[in-house]
Amino acid sequence: MKKFFSKENLGGKGFITAICVCILAVGGIGLYSYSKAADKLNEELINANKPNAVTEADNAEQANAEQQQVKKTEKNTEETTAPQTEAVQSETSETEAKKDAYTVYVRPVNGEVICEFSNGELVKSKTLNVWKTHDGVDIAAKTGEKVKSMTSGTVTQVYNDPMLGVTVEIDHEDGLIGFYSNLSEDVAVSEGQTVSAGTIIGSVGSTAEGEIEDEPHLHFALKKNGEWIDPIALISGEGS
Repeated sequence: MKKFFSKENLGGKGFITAICVCILAVGGIGLYSYSKAADKLNEELINANKPNAVTEADNAEQANAEQQQVKKTEKNTEETTAPQTEAVQSETSETEAKKDAYTVYVRPVNGEVICEFSNGELVKSKTLNVWKTHDGVDIAAKTGEKVKSMTSGTVTQVYNDPMLGVTVEIDHEDGLIGFYSNLSEDVAVSEGQTVSAGTIIGSVGSTAEGEIEDEPHLHFALKKNGEWIDPIALISGEGS
């Protein structure tokens, strides 16, 4: 080394070469030191990020577990509610079926139907000579024949209708209203009275001015929830 830096070698090109060698040596040492520092810094950064990655994974796993728990809770609630709803519906249906089974319907009078329920269709009135709906049925019966309540209920009105004559109106419950018309004046019941199936409510008369040309009969009509229905279909079990 001393020989390399001797006076002879430091002159001219030798001096420049020596300077270059020194620069390269210093640069190599610096590059090596930088590389080591960079590797150490990178390692520290990796180690610093590892806990975050684990934390994110843990958070994702916890969120998934909570979501599964919510789904299980909702499913259990639905499974519990469904049987209860079905049980209530089943119980209601059974109650209605039992009620229908114990409901007794009787024919108010026992004659033939001489004018049927028109179900909203127009029919010609023999007495009025006009086309109109016939919202009940006319059942042939002798004048004075006893008229019975179709089923149990409460008498709500007794009045004289201008066209259908003396009428007894009975609330048979569950939205069913009965109208017994063309009765004689001697009605056997009064408003507010409770009746049973077969209770005598009056007798057949000739008070229906709008049907006076027809043979003696009872004009019998029914409404279910405000709509006219066929009384004979209900009595025979074919209607509701």
